[in-house]
Order: sequence, then C-alpha cells, then structure tokens
Amino acid sequence: MNILAIDTSTMISTVTIASNNEIIGDFNVNQQRTHSESLVPMIENLLELLGMNIKDIDAFVISKGPGSFTGLRIGMTVAKTLAQVNNKKLIAISTLEALANNSSSNYLKAPMMDARGNRVYAAVYDKDDKEIIKEDLYEIEDFVKLVDALDQEVELIGEISGKYCEYFKNAHTLPINFNNCIGKSLIRLGLIHINDNSNLFEISPNYLRKSQAEREYEKKNKV
Repeated sequence: MNILAIDTSTMISTVTIASNNEIIGDFNVNQQRTHSESLVPMIENLLELLGMNIKDIDAFVISKGPGSFTGLRIGMTVAKTLAQVNNKKLIAISTLEALANNSSSNYLKAPMMDARGNRVYAAVYDKDDKEIIKEDLYEIEDFVKLVDALDQEVELIGEISGKYCEYFKNAHTLPINFNNCIGKSLIRLGLIHINDNSNLFEISPNYLRKSQAEREYEKKNKV
C-alpha cells in the first residue's frame, strides 16, 4: 500500500510518502511562498523522484488542523481533490495529535501551536496517545493550570515550547527535530486509521476558532 500525507497547517509545506509501511520520501520546506505555489509542485517532484505516479497512491492523509486558516484550506482542498479524482480514501488527522506522535517517550506529551496573543492551540496525550486534556484554543495561563494540575512530568512539543517552558511546574522541551515536520507521524496515524469509515465530503478543516474576518464582521455588526 502506498500512502501520501500532506501538512500545510503552519509555514512548513510537508509531503510524505510511504510504501508497505516504510517511509520512502519526505519533503519539508519552510518558505515565504504560499502553500498554493509550492504544494502541488512538491507532490509532483517527490513522486517523480520516486518513480511513481499519483495513480500509484492508495490512500491520502491530511492534517486537518488546528493551524493557519489559509494553509489548512489549501492543504485540505488539494488532498480532497486528489482523493476524489483518483477515487481513493482520505484520512484526516489532528495536527496536534500528529505533533505529539513525533515523540515516543513514556511522558505526557503536550503539543502546542502559536495562536498569537498569548494563546495556544494545545492538548495533552498520555504515553498510549490517549487525549487527557482536550484539543482546544487556550490562554497560555489556563493551559498551564490544567497541565500543572496533572502533577506529572510533561514534554512540550512544538516550535513555541521554549517560549513557554518556564511557565510550567514540571515540563521540559525537546530537541528541534521533534518540534515540526509531522509528515511521518501523519503516515503512522494514517495507517492506524486506514480501516476507519470516513466520508470524503464530510471532512473539513478544524480551525478551533473563527477567522479574523468572521470576528471583525461580528464585532462590526454587534448590537
């Protein structure tokens, strides 16, 4: 089975391909260009380097968010289009769950993504990848209280982990290779969920909050 995973939830464009439970290609590019300019060429180039065609892909995996509104829309549109045109399965995986899966330790894992304004998209998973603090948008102070109340050692995973590590009572950060580039984790989780029932047309990005345009509209029209 050949699986292609896509992540555009941050500034990093990621395309990863696995064949028969082995990662055979992984592209990760942090760049100033938009995902709309880079994503499709990355997919085409990786397939070409591997001597493959898009029709060789048996299933697609997409990170569904949270993350960049624009990035999530682009990645989801490309993944759904490829799956629909080629009549293949699409598996949607939480960006935070995939980030947590970058680590395989026995500690609690707290993936965090910057939501700006001292807010984070975050969750906590145990060593068996069970969610014990739900994925949500948190004020950093509120998330710290929830994590500290667990009274266990926790790994902070994500590019902003160093910024907030000292806020927590019993937390530590991980080396840079754990903090982004989740394509391989998407492949792993995609294989776990490969037999789940899913409706391509019901899959959508999980923003966890309204867009700035929606917030401004509601503010402007508030009575």
